[in-house]
Formats: sequence, structure tokens, C-alpha cells
Amino acid sequence: MTSTDPTPPDFGTSEIPPETFCIYLAKQFIAKKGFELASVPEVQKLAAVSDIVLTQSDGYTFTILCMIDREAYPNEAFSLGVDEVRQIGETCLKYTGKINSAKMPVFIRIMEVGPGSTDQQQRLKLFKRSSLRAKVIPSAMIVDTASGEVWNSDRTWISKGVYHGFVEQLVAAPREADGNLAPPVIAVAQPSFPILTAAILAVLFAVFAAEIVYGIGPWTKMLEPTIATLVAFGGLAQSLVLQSGQWYRLLSAPFLHVDAAHLAMNAVGLFLAGRALESLIGRAWFGALYAVGALGGSLLSLVLNPASIVSVGASGAIMGLFAAMLVISMHFPPGALRTGLQMNAIYVLIPSLLPLASALQGHKVDYAAHFGGAIGGVAVGLVMLRVWSQTEVSPGFRQAAAAIAVAGVFALAYPVISILQSYQAAAFTAQLIPPDKFPKTNSDMRAHAAELIAQYPHDPRPRFLRTADLLDANDPAGAEREARAGLAEEGAWRSILTPQVGTGLRAMLAIAISRDRPEEARSTARPACAALKDGPMRKLLDDRKLCGT
Repeated sequence: MTSTDPTPPDFGTSEIPPETFCIYLAKQFIAKKGFELASVPEVQKLAAVSDIVLTQSDGYTFTILCMIDREAYPNEAFSLGVDEVRQIGETCLKYTGKINSAKMPVFIRIMEVGPGSTDQQQRLKLFKRSSLRAKVIPSAMIVDTASGEVWNSDRTWISKGVYHGFVEQLVAAPREADGNLAPPVIAVAQPSFPILTAAILAVLFAVFAAEIVYGIGPWTKMLEPTIATLVAFGGLAQSLVLQSGQWYRLLSAPFLHVDAAHLAMNAVGLFLAGRALESLIGRAWFGALYAVGALGGSLLSLVLNPASIVSVGASGAIMGLFAAMLVISMHFPPGALRTGLQMNAIYVLIPSLLPLASALQGHKVDYAAHFGGAIGGVAVGLVMLRVWSQTEVSPGFRQAAAAIAVAGVFALAYPVISILQSYQAAAFTAQLIPPDKFPKTNSDMRAHAAELIAQYPHDPRPRFLRTADLLDANDPAGAEREARAGLAEEGAWRSILTPQVGTGLRAMLAIAISRDRPEEARSTARPACAALKDGPMRKLLDDRKLCGT
């Protein structure tokens, strides 16, 4: 709370009968709301006019609770004016933190507990926030133990006031025994270097380096690989998953990034989450949480995004980490640790889950992946809360969590192997005529065949029509040359193009060499003869007796 440790001032509690509701209420605030007896010297003036003074610091705000015991002293009232209270609050601002360089407020709550009087509300209603920018926020509460009613000076149409519900329940419920009112002692792991976080970051940077070094086509702008590269490396595309059965993309896409800025933002988010969470919940649960968040993000992205979208990025997994951070914060008692976790999580989750902009170097933000990862994180966070004992520094069932994390690592072998197997075909696809430039008719293709061959020498399709033109021009040598050039890389394009391309080129090659090398022609034509049962091409082969007699 402070850098000094002054002797707590005497607030006169020794004279108050132990059975008063004010004392009981103070014990409840200490046990369940993270308050403690005030120990900062700035509250001495408040202590002089109060029976009990409690304070709470959560690392951001600083709260002072001034309690007047009207059961013990029926005529007592809080005697300082609102301006004096604000002045005291100004001296306590040094105990508050900052968010985005903005100083957080001091709250001073006056609480009169005991039989009520007619002048209370009129006297205490002045204790309220002076403006939205105010850094000292006073308020007052009347707890009428005779009528059981609770009144707040800061009540609005949407809220009855801070702590109103908590106090109201205590007034109505039977008192708890003192043995149940000890502040909870929660075991907390000591901070340590986030090794697993560092390892994941290393993998993300290594994969991105591979995207740049082994990418299909030149990278542009901020080290931005091409869409073909992202697809070849396992980017999530609906058609490739649902129609081609490439489910490995659910696991590979979270390790890819669209450019250097995208990677940098996710790396910062992962580091912040890992620094806060990994030592707190343990590496086993951290690994399981990351895996579930990544998979959840991919699944929702697959379900909600249009078929034309190629989705990549670790943001789903990172949203899972921050969503779980928000959930598990409730494992810890009110105070700096709980508030710090909540503020860190909210600071990332709100802008990441609200579609306020679609700016990421011109690329759309995949909010579906963000929500999917967050849903997975909330689910895992709730499980952790369920199995986390107050006496253990990390959630239970660590072996089960480790099994999930290890399963995720081994599952990555599937996309890695699949990507390596399909990479050659994907790389070759980039050398074919793009769909938007492909001639719409055979006559267009024939007219521009020479131009297309020069521009796309690895694409066999224009060579097929060029071969036919050369045969028509009675140039079998030229036709043989074009047909062989088209078939030279058949191993690369066989899985990409239709079988008719290879069949047509073989038939044309067989026809081109049939006059000088009939035996070789019949051997070359054999696969085409098996594939072609009728049609003009089969008739040409039959006319030259290349499919048998």
C-alpha cells in the first residue's frame, strides 16, 4: 500500500462493545472485501472523527472506509465537511496507480451504522462525486440497524451504490461466527521466467521467418507474404477444410501471421499474458489453455467467416489466455493481484472483441477467432477455478492439463507433415495462369497461346493448344517439343490440374511421333487410349492405329 510502515493510529475501537453491528461489519469488510485497519498517516484527521477506519489498495485505486458506530454512541455523527474530506483525499492520491498515464481516484466512503435519525440523509447527501474528472470521490452510506434499511448518497437509476447489496445482505442475514471471518490465505506461486511462453514465441518467429524465406512469390510491404504462401503453410480456408478435408489447418493457422506488424502485436500480447499467467497457473495449465484457445479460435473462424477468407494468427489463443486470466482472478481475494489480473485482461479483451475497426495494414480482423479463443479460455478458466484449492499454488489435475498440452504438441506433427507434402504443389500453383487471367474460351487460349507460354512457361495448358496448332501446320517436330515441355513437370501439376491435361498432351505427343516412331507412339498413347473411349481425340488416335487395331 505504501513505501513506509507507520504505526496504525488508535481509532478507539477498544471502547466499542464487541457486539455492535459496526464492529461486525468492519470484520466482514476485512474478511471479504480486502480491507485492513488503516495505517497511513494521511487518515489521522478522519480517524479523529470516526470509530473505525479501514483502507484498501488494489494497485490502482485507494479506498478509505470511515465507520461511525451509532449503536455504541447513538448521538454520534461524522463531523467533517465534504471539502475537508476531499482535501484529505488529495493527500492520499500518491497511493493510487495509473492507467494509460491517467491517475486513478481515491474513494472515501462515510458509513454511519446504527439507529437512524431524521437529519442523516440531508447531512450526508452532499458526499458525492463532484464531476466525472474528479480524482477524489466521497460517498456516504446509512445502515439503519433498527429498520434494516440501507441508503447510499451515490445511488443512481442503474445502481443502488457501492457495497449496497453486500451490506444489505449482512443486515438481513444471521451473523457469522468470528472463526469464519478470518481473511482467506491463498497460496500464490512465486514469479518466474515464462519458459513456455518464450518457447511459443520462438516457434511463432521461426514460422514467420519460414513464410518469408520459403514463401511463394515475393513478400511486400511490412514483410507481408503472399496469400499463396499463407495457404501453402496451412492458413485456414473454409473450402480447403470442409471440401478437401484438410482439417490440419485448424492447428496450423494459429502459428501463421499475415505480416510483421501482425506478428509483433500478437507477440506483445502473448508475452504480457505469459508473464502474468505462466508462473501463476503452471506450465501444464498454460500449455493446455493455449491449445484450447487456439483450437476454439480456429473452429469459430471456420464456422462464421465467409468461404473466401484465409484466416491466420495466434490471436485466438491469446484471447483465450486473457479470458482465462479474467476468470481465474476470482480465485484470489480482493486486492492488488485480483485487480491487476482483471485490469490486464479487460485492457486487451475489450478492444479485441469489439469490432470498432478493421485495420491491420489493410487486412480484416478475425473477430470470430477472437471470440472463439475467448470462449475456450473462459471454459478452461472455470475448470481451473473448480479444481484450484486455496492451499495449492496452481490448479489441480496438472497431469490432465499436461496431457492436453502434450497432445496439442503431438497433434502439430499432422499439419507439419501435411504442409511439407502439399507445399510443392502449392508452390507450383503460383506458377500457373491465375484464374482471373485464364482465357475464357479455347479460341482465346489458342490466340494467346504463345504469349501465355512465354509468361507462364510451367503451365502445360497453353502448350496443349500450341501442340495442336503445330500439328495442324504439319510441324510434328515442333508439336513434339511443346508436348514434351508440357509433360516435363507432370509430377508437380498432376494433383492440381484435371487428368484431361495429361491425357491430351500424351495423345498429341503420340500423334506427333507416330510417323517416324510408331512403336514409341503406341507406348506413349497407351494411357490416353485407356482414358479416352470416344470423342475427337480418340478418333485421331484410332485413325493412326495407336490404340490397337
